Amino acid sequence: MIKIFFSVDVHGSTLVWRKWLKAVEIYNVNTLILAGDLTGKVLVPIIKRREGFYTARYFGRVWELKGEDEVRRFEERLEGAGAYFIRVDEKELEELKNSPDKVNRLIIEKMIERIRSWMNMLVEKIDTRKINTIVMPGNDDEYVIDDVIREYEDRGVIYPIDKVVSIENIEIISSPYVNPTPWNTPREMKENDLEKYLERQISRLKDPSKSIFNFHAPPYNTHLDLAPKLTKDLKPVVIAGAVQYEHVGSKAVRKVIEKYQPIIGLHGHIHESGGMDKIGKTIVVNPGSEYSEGVLKGYVIEIDQGRLINYWKVEG
Repeated sequence: MIKIFFSVDVHGSTLVWRKWLKAVEIYNVNTLILAGDLTGKVLVPIIKRREGFYTARYFGRVWELKGEDEVRRFEERLEGAGAYFIRVDEKELEELKNSPDKVNRLIIEKMIERIRSWMNMLVEKIDTRKINTIVMPGNDDEYVIDDVIREYEDRGVIYPIDKVVSIENIEIISSPYVNPTPWNTPREMKENDLEKYLERQISRLKDPSKSIFNFHAPPYNTHLDLAPKLTKDLKPVVIAGAVQYEHVGSKAVRKVIEKYQPIIGLHGHIHESGGMDKIGKTIVVNPGSEYSEGVLKGYVIEIDQGRLINYWKVEG
């Protein structure tokens, strides 16, 4: 039997990553999957004002930090919430303000550094000879992190893109791509192109109905793809004090699930829309995400002899 712990959208939170690794012993699983949006989005300058005194702006407030211990605790808090950080003096801060390219390079360096530290942690804490361990980027992730994950393939970590992963005769295909978003993230495809890409992956399978579709984009018009409706300036639409929601998932993903009816669909991307739904005979799930709060959300999934036996949502 395959017993999977599936999670998504950790966005740089080392606290959530550590909890994901602990899921092996907590839920007694033999397969770990973290599928999509591994990296963070924010770089926080910690500014040295004078010897031993620093300030930083984060979560809408100014933090005043005195001494190395306070700074270290603040950095741990940032890392737990998925943010990157850099210590600078006021001159260096001005240089960063005037050089967006330098800021972008720094963020990329921080992404690579954290992913590599995570992968080291993974192979130290998880016996990948016994635990099938899949780590996949998502639409928000820059392509530079793929090479970091691949560096650990010879130590048992599975990079699942553009291949079939077979676990106890159950085949898994994966996709990090999503349909277009307002934010123009690194891995987006128009629906027609995404459908062609997914069909190419599906063509690798012996029997799609006996497989798992691990697609970061959730299927359109389900409980998995509801997000706030946005104005042209990307602000939530509010009517009578209530935020309005709309379906933003992929029609291509829905189409191939309807057509092939896999054992289960594993999805993410839409943080607010954690839950499950059903397309034909296929159960589809999205754990959702509260990475900035350090909360791990996931699904435990049991599959035996090609049949979905059980699944349940967990968080902590």
